[in-house]
Amino acid sequence: MIKFIFVLIVFLLFVWRIKKGFSNGIMGEIVTIVSGLVALVCVALILFAVTSVMVRATSTLIVCMIALILLGIVFKICSLIFRPVLALSNISLLEGFNKMLGAVMGVLEACVLTGVLYYALGYMGVDVF
Repeated sequence: MIKFIFVLIVFLLFVWRIKKGFSNGIMGEIVTIVSGLVALVCVALILFAVTSVMVRATSTLIVCMIALILLGIVFKICSLIFRPVLALSNISLLEGFNKMLGAVMGVLEACVLTGVLYYALGYMGVDVF
C-alpha cells in the first residue's frame, strides 16, 4: 500500500512539475528556483540571527545582518537581469523552444523532489521499496 501511495505521489508530482514548467518556460523555472534558494538562505540567516541574539553573540548577529543585506542586493540585481531575459523569451519564434525546455526543467525538478521525498521517508523509517 505504501508503494502505491508513493508511486501515485511521484506520478502527480511529475505531472504537476511538467505542466508548470511548460507554462512558465525555462526562464520562469530558473527564476522560480533562484527565488526559492534565496528564500531558503534568508530563512537560514534569520534563524542564525535569532539564535545569536539568544546566546548574546553580537558578532554572529552582525555577520547575519550584513549577509541578509548583501543577499537582498544580489537578488535585486538578479531580478534586474532576469526581467529583460523573460521579455525576450516571449518572442513567438523562441516561445515554443522556451516552453519545451521548461517542461524538461520541470522533469528535472520532479526528479530532485522525488529523491528528496524518498530520502526523507527513508530517514523517517518508512520503507518505500
